[in-house]
Amino acid sequence: MLNIDPMGNLIFIIFNLIGGYLLFKFFQFKFVQFTTEVDKPEFWKFEKHKYILSVSAMVILGLSAIKFFLPNTSLFTTNNALSDFQLWASIAMSFSISAIWAYYVRSLDIYERERWVNILIVFILGCLTTFLVFPISGFLNEAGFVMTGAFINDFFYCFIGIGMVEEFVKLIPLLIIMRFRKVVNEPFDFILYASVSALGFAFIENVLYINRSDFEAINGRSLMAGVAHMTFSSVIGYSIMLSTFKKSRKLYYLFGGFILASAMHGFYDFWLINPTAQQVYELSFIFYLASVHFWFTMKNKAIRSSYFHDSRVEIDNDKLRYYLILWLTIILMSSGVLVGIHSGRDVAYQFLMSELYSYGFLIYYLGFSFSKFTINERVQAICQVPFDVVIPKEPSRETIAKAREN
Repeated sequence: MLNIDPMGNLIFIIFNLIGGYLLFKFFQFKFVQFTTEVDKPEFWKFEKHKYILSVSAMVILGLSAIKFFLPNTSLFTTNNALSDFQLWASIAMSFSISAIWAYYVRSLDIYERERWVNILIVFILGCLTTFLVFPISGFLNEAGFVMTGAFINDFFYCFIGIGMVEEFVKLIPLLIIMRFRKVVNEPFDFILYASVSALGFAFIENVLYINRSDFEAINGRSLMAGVAHMTFSSVIGYSIMLSTFKKSRKLYYLFGGFILASAMHGFYDFWLINPTAQQVYELSFIFYLASVHFWFTMKNKAIRSSYFHDSRVEIDNDKLRYYLILWLTIILMSSGVLVGIHSGRDVAYQFLMSELYSYGFLIYYLGFSFSKFTINERVQAICQVPFDVVIPKEPSRETIAKAREN
C-alpha cells in the first residue's frame, strides 16, 4: 500500500482524473456505437464490452470474497501456520507475476517464436544468478562503499552498488543462452531473453518483498518493479543486439548500454531509498512512466527489424491489451483476498480501496501503452519520436542477414 504524501496524492489525483476522463470518453464511445449500430443484438456481444465486463467482474468477485467469506481476523490461529501460508502464497504470487509478463513478452516474438524450454532455462538462471548480488554487495560494503544517507554518496551507491551490480547479474543468463544454445538469432530475441532473465531476478526479489510486507507489496511489484527490471535489462539486451549486428563502435554500444541501464536503475531506486530524495519520491514514478515508453519503443523497433519479417504477420494489439488488463486486475484483487486471509476483512477492504486508487489507472495505462505496436514500415506514433532520438537506429534486415552468414 503506497504511503502517499500531499504531493504524491496530488499526482495520483491528476492521474485518476485523467483515468476518469478516459473512462467517460469510453462510455461516450459506447453510447455512440449503440445508437449507430443497426444490428442491436450484435452490440451486446461479449467481444464488444470485454474490457469493462471482465474488470468489473474481477472487482465484484474480489470485494464479495472479502466481504462475505472472510472473518474480521486472520484465518490462522498460530504463527507457524500463518508463516508457512505467507511464504508459499508469496512464492505463488511472485511466480504468477513473472509468468504473466513472460507470456506477454513471448507473445511479441511473432516471426520465430522461442521455445518455452529456452525461456524456462533463462528464467531459472535469472533466479540463480540473483544470489550473486550478496557476495558482490558484501565485497563493496567491506571496502567501505555503503549507504550513509548522504545525498551524493547514496546517489553513486544506487548507480554502482545497486544498478551496476544487479544489471550485471541479470546479464549473465542472456550471455549464457547466447553462447550455449544458439537461439538468439533476431533482434527481438535479445530483448526477450533479457526480460525473462530480469523476471527470474524479480521472482526471487518479489518473494522477499511480498512475504515481508504481509502481501501489501504485491501490486507495486507486479505493476512497477517487475516492469522496471525488464526495462533496464532490455536496454542492455538492445545494446548487445546493436554491438552484434553493427560493423563499427561495438564496444561503444555494449558498454554504453550497460552504463545507461545501470544509471536508469540507480536513478529509479535513489528517490525511493535516500532519506532526502524520498521527500520527492514521486520522481521515481514519473521516471518509471517515461521508462515504460522507452521499453515499448525498443520492443517495437526490434520487432520491425526482424530477419524473419513478414508483412502478412501482425500483432493482435487488442488481444494483448485484454490479456494485460485482465490478468493485472486479477493480481490486484488476489492481493486484497490474501491481505484479508492474513489480517482480516476490514484491513483487506481498506487495503483494496487504497490499491484501486493507487494502481487502477496504472493497469489501464500499461495495458494500452503496451499494445500499440506498428510492425510495418510506417512512422511510429508521435509520442514515440523523442525516444527514437535516444535509442540508436536498429540494424537493417540486410545487415542482420550478413551477420548471420558470417
